[in-house]
Amino acid sequence: MPRADAHLHLFADGYPGRYGRSPAGGDEFAVYQTLRREHDIDRALVVGYEGAPEFAGNNSHLARLAAEHDWIAPLAYLPATGTDRRGLDRLRSAGFAGVAAYLPDPASADAFADWAATAGGSLNDAAAVVSLNATPEAAGRLGRALAALDGCAVLFSHLGLPGRHAAVPTPEAVAGRLAPLTDLARLPHVGVKVSGLYAVSDPADAYPHAAARPFVDLLLDRFGPARLYWGSDFSPSLDHVSFAQTLHPVGLDGLSAAEAADVHGGNLRRALGRR
Repeated sequence: MPRADAHLHLFADGYPGRYGRSPAGGDEFAVYQTLRREHDIDRALVVGYEGAPEFAGNNSHLARLAAEHDWIAPLAYLPATGTDRRGLDRLRSAGFAGVAAYLPDPASADAFADWAATAGGSLNDAAAVVSLNATPEAAGRLGRALAALDGCAVLFSHLGLPGRHAAVPTPEAVAGRLAPLTDLARLPHVGVKVSGLYAVSDPADAYPHAAARPFVDLLLDRFGPARLYWGSDFSPSLDHVSFAQTLHPVGLDGLSAAEAADVHGGNLRRALGRR
């Protein structure tokens, strides 16, 4: 089955990981090239990150890679406070398909919402992909701002970051935890990435991450398979699982062949094709 990867990272010096070196075991771009050829991945949403000093320059690195490899759709890292219109224009000219923001708490979500209120026109005009690593506490502050980004594809990473669970939570607990995110299912341009399931599991290497299943079940029910996006979370995921294991996230086994094809790539290709 051809795939499109909705969430990965490529760092020039490698993701340091839990052991102080990239879990990819080599040059991350070269390793991912091998993996995508082996697993028939024809497009990839490469998510920028510059939120710590050791990752400075990642946007420039991704722009250089994307200029040489048309399978890469890069997303530029932005702080929660965003950038001005000229900054967005520069990113668009550099070939970025959209932006990525990391919102761990209500304060960062409020800052992003304030910025999006002024930048929404530019983002909509570009049909940008907006990737959000946002907790439920943050998601609950974003409704009005995201409603205005109706020309964009807004994708929440890692099942909405519900936190780690040592045991399988009840459906009621899952619904309560993800209520701020599932409330956004009313917005047809908002979707969720089925990625980073290790971040829901305690321990993180407890594949196949049974604790994540009820979260996937809920997201399938509220968003439907047309708004879920598979992502490998290369290379951070390799600290906990193999790349082959990321291809088969728990909870998707009941999909039809057509639905599985959408989640594993069709939905992302359509989102990128709107640009």
